[in-house]
Amino acid sequence: MPLKKNKLLRYLLFIFVAVIFVILTVLVTRKKPVAQKAEALPTVVLQKPVNGSLVESVTISGYVEANAMIPVVPFVSGTIIEYPARAGDFVEKDTLLAKIDDAPFRQQLIQAEAAYFAAKSTFDRLENLYKSGATTQQNYDSAKAQADASKAQYDLAQLQVDYTEVRAPVDGTILIADQAVGGVGTQTQPVAVLADLTNQVVRLKVPEKYFDLFNLERDALTVKVTRPAEKDMYEDAVTTATIENIAPYVSPESKNFIVVCHLDEPADRFRPGMFVKVQVAYKTYENVPLVSLKARKMDGSFYVYDEATSTVKFVEASNLPVDENNFIVPEEYRNSYIVIDGQNFVFDGQKVRVFEDVLNEAKSNVIGD
Repeated sequence: MPLKKNKLLRYLLFIFVAVIFVILTVLVTRKKPVAQKAEALPTVVLQKPVNGSLVESVTISGYVEANAMIPVVPFVSGTIIEYPARAGDFVEKDTLLAKIDDAPFRQQLIQAEAAYFAAKSTFDRLENLYKSGATTQQNYDSAKAQADASKAQYDLAQLQVDYTEVRAPVDGTILIADQAVGGVGTQTQPVAVLADLTNQVVRLKVPEKYFDLFNLERDALTVKVTRPAEKDMYEDAVTTATIENIAPYVSPESKNFIVVCHLDEPADRFRPGMFVKVQVAYKTYENVPLVSLKARKMDGSFYVYDEATSTVKFVEASNLPVDENNFIVPEEYRNSYIVIDGQNFVFDGQKVRVFEDVLNEAKSNVIGD
């Protein structure tokens, strides 16, 4: 019995010593909390919302086209002996664009004319005989048919001579004129391509998700067409446009539908083939607090700065109206400071430093030194 009691005492003593060792180890190794230095706090840039207007829109790229491009082809083939057409020239209807050598066609005209006069002479003689009863109905009909056929051949030969002069079918600007004197004009290649540059359009390939917007809100949509200009040279060319046609179907291959926008005032800075950006606005907000899009994170959230505590507050907002430059902040933050730089290095409730304060402090230190 005493032996068991001694073992129990040794066991309890061992446990006591072990507990004391653990407590001492914790007390020795425990680090005292160190206050975070101000220099270690993340620095943020702030911006206060400004009152303004915001237009919600969708922007789609496209190319300017002439609403009607007219290829002018000769109706007869031959060597081009005159070619006054020049790309960029405005021409009126019936202006000569090219002249094809008419010598072969004039020879055909002479032959057709001789055949016609011979057939007509024969017909006139038989007609007099027929009226006097000296010839049969069959002879009369045969002579008349021959005269009519000869007249048709004569008219065709005359028409081919006229076709050697290729003239503009409408008023327009010559877009392409790539033939030359000495070349061969054929019915498969135009001598010029005309277009009415006052009647230009942009055919947009609009994603399927906007189909209801364009069809249900068509009367409320406003369209602006911009041709980006070279930097430091000219300003962007801008004009308004009118939606002329909306395709009633969506292409199953591309999942797009076509919207044709007619340029209201193309002036001289829009030409077929030019790249443009078309902004279709569908909703306008007036007198709303706006902040630069730089303040938003990838998920649409942003941070608000609390001046009293020098901390930032996380605001989750993914469906706020936006345009190309700004977004509308909730009304409750109209007079708050919004973090527009440094938001990716902070968390909700974190203490931060304001960039302007850091800059002013650095300037003061420089002046003090």
